[in-house]
Amino acid sequence: MPRLLQRFTFRIERLLVRGAQYRLLLIAAAIGLISILGGALVLWAGTGFGHFGEATWWAFLRLTDPGYLGDDVGTVNRVVSTVLTVLGYVVFLGALVAVMTQALNERMARLESGLTPVARDDHVVILGWTNRTEAIIRELLASRRRVRSFLRRHGVRDLHVVVLARTVTAALAQDLRDAIGEAWEEHRVTLRSGTALRPEHLDRVDAVNAAAVIIPAAEYGEGGADRADTHTIKALLSLGRPGRGGDPPPYVVAEIFDREKALLAEHIYPGELEVVSSHAVVSRLLAQNVRHPGLSQVYTQLLTQRKGVDLFIREIDDERRGTAFGDLYRLYPRAILIGLVRATADDLVPHLNPPSDFRLASGDRLVLLAHSYGHTDPDGRRPSPRGGEARGAATPPEPTGGAAAASSAPAVGAGAGKHERRVLILGWNHKVPALVEEFASYPGERFTLDVASAVPPEERARHLGRLPADADVAVTQVHADYTALDQLAAMEPHTYDAVLLMGSDWLGSSEESDARTLLGFLLLRQALGGGAGPRPTVIVELLDPDNVRLLGESETEVIISPLIVSHMLAQVALRRELQAVFDDLFTAGGADITFRPATAYVPAGEDVPFSALEAAARQRGHTALGVRSRSRPGHVDLAPDRATRQRVSDDLEIVILA
Repeated sequence: MPRLLQRFTFRIERLLVRGAQYRLLLIAAAIGLISILGGALVLWAGTGFGHFGEATWWAFLRLTDPGYLGDDVGTVNRVVSTVLTVLGYVVFLGALVAVMTQALNERMARLESGLTPVARDDHVVILGWTNRTEAIIRELLASRRRVRSFLRRHGVRDLHVVVLARTVTAALAQDLRDAIGEAWEEHRVTLRSGTALRPEHLDRVDAVNAAAVIIPAAEYGEGGADRADTHTIKALLSLGRPGRGGDPPPYVVAEIFDREKALLAEHIYPGELEVVSSHAVVSRLLAQNVRHPGLSQVYTQLLTQRKGVDLFIREIDDERRGTAFGDLYRLYPRAILIGLVRATADDLVPHLNPPSDFRLASGDRLVLLAHSYGHTDPDGRRPSPRGGEARGAATPPEPTGGAAAASSAPAVGAGAGKHERRVLILGWNHKVPALVEEFASYPGERFTLDVASAVPPEERARHLGRLPADADVAVTQVHADYTALDQLAAMEPHTYDAVLLMGSDWLGSSEESDARTLLGFLLLRQALGGGAGPRPTVIVELLDPDNVRLLGESETEVIISPLIVSHMLAQVALRRELQAVFDDLFTAGGADITFRPATAYVPAGEDVPFSALEAAARQRGHTALGVRSRSRPGHVDLAPDRATRQRVSDDLEIVILA
C-alpha cells in the first residue's frame, strides 16, 4: 500500500506540473466524483429522486451553487446538501480561483521575464546588458532629429529599442527607467531575456529584421576583455545567418577591445559592420589629454549628450557637385563645417579639415559641428566663389609680427631635440597596453611611463607585448598600491608632467573601480600638497558619470570612458558615416584637436568676432572649433555664435582641428 500510494502521489504531481489546464482537469474530475457520490447517497437514503441521473444533477447543483441550500426537504437531503455546499466552496470556488490566479501569475511572470519573442521590423537591438547599455538607450531616445532621419531611411514611423539582457527582472526595468529619467518612453523600449551566444535568443529579439544591432562589450564580465571579445565574435557568427527570404544580415555596430580581433570581426561578418575599438579610442583620448591638457572638456562636449554640442552628417545636393569645399563655409552660419565623408567602392573615407580647393563629388556627406541638428540647415544662399567669404565681407588681414612667427615655428619635437614627458600611470586595466602603444605612435616625442599597480608586474608585462623598435617610450612597472599614502608619496608624483588614474577592470564592478579611483585621487591630492610650484596634469578615468561631482571643484580632467563609448555606438548606429569621422579623430595618425594661442592668428589687443578668428585659422589650413581661456582651462566654448566678440590676448586660445 505505501508503494501504491507513493506511485499515485507521483502521478498526480506529474499531472499538476504540466500546466494550468491539467490542474483544471483534475478539479473537474474531483467535482464529478463528488457529484456522483452525493447523488448515490441521496438516491439510497434520501427522498424525492426517481433515478440516478436526477440525483447526480441535484448534487452537482448544490456543489456549484449555494443558493439551493434552503430548497431541500428531509433530514438526509439537507445534511448531504450542506456537505456538498461546503465542499463547493472549497473545491469548486477555492481551488478554481487558486488555479486561475496561479496561472495568471505565471503568465505575468513569464511576460515580465522577457521570454516571449518580439516580432518587429527595422527596430534597434542592443545585445547585452553592460555599463554602456543605459547610456546607449539614453542617447537613442535623446537624439530626436537623428532618429527621425534614421526612421525615414528605413521607412518606419517610430523608434523602438529592444534590449537582450541575461535576466530581465522588475528591478532591472526600474533601474533603467531611473537611469533614463525624463527621456524615458515606455512604449519605445522592450526588454528580453537571453544571451547573444544562442541563436534562438537572437530570434527572441528578432535581430535578423532589425535596422541596426548594437553589441556593447562587457568590461566587467567574467573572463575580462579577452572573453568579452570572444563573445562578440560568437554573436557576429550567429547574426551572420541570412534572414527570411535570403535577406542580408542586419547592420551591426560592435564594440571590441582588441584591435586585432576587430580585423577578425570585419572578416567573418558577411553584412554591414562597424567596429568601435574602445581601448584604442579611450587610450587616444587619454594620451591627447597628456599632450594637450584641457582636451577632456572638448571630448566631453563632442562625445556626450550632456553639453549640447555634437557632430552631424548632412547630405549635399547634386547641384553642389564639383564645388570647392572652401565655398561652402558661409552656407552654414550656425554650424562649423569640419570636413566630409566620401563613399568609395570599398569603404567610407573621411576628409577632415580638407584644403579649401577640395572638390565635392556626388554622394559626399558633410560633417558639421553644431549645438543641434537644426543648426546644420543651410541658409539657402549660393556658395561664394571667394573661398567661403560672402560678397561684400571684409577679408581678414594676414597675421603679422608675432602671429606669423608663431605659425612658422617648428612643431613640438622637431629640430634639435625631442619634447620629453614623464607620466605616472596609477592603476591597471586592459586599456594600458593600448595607451602605451598610443604614446609610442607620436614621432618626435619621448615618453617615460611609470605604471604603478597592485597587479603583479609580470602579469602586466605579459599583456604589454613588444613595442616597435623605433618607439621612443620607456616603461617601468612599479609594484605598489596607490591607495596607500606612504607608497603613493614614495613615487614623488609632483615630479611628473602628468598623472593618470585608470579605472581598474580587475575588480568586480564599475562601482568598486570608481570607489578605488576616487580614494586614489584624494590621496594623490594630499600627496601633491598645496605648494606653489608646478603641478602635474591630473587625468582621472571614471566609469560612472554620477561620480564626477564627488571630485569637487578641482581642475582635474575627467574621462568617463563608458559614456564616450556609448555615445559613439549609438550615433554610429543611427548614422554609419560617423564611424569614419570618429576613426579619423580618435586613432593615431588622424586629424588632431589641439589648442593654439589666438595670437598665432590675429594680432594681440584686437577685439574681433569669432568669425574673424575662424577665417584667420582657415588661411593657415586649420579649422577653428571654439575658444577657451587659459585662466579658465575647464571652460571650453565650442561652436560659439560667430558674432560673439573675443579680446585677443595671451590668455585666449583657439580649439583647432589640424
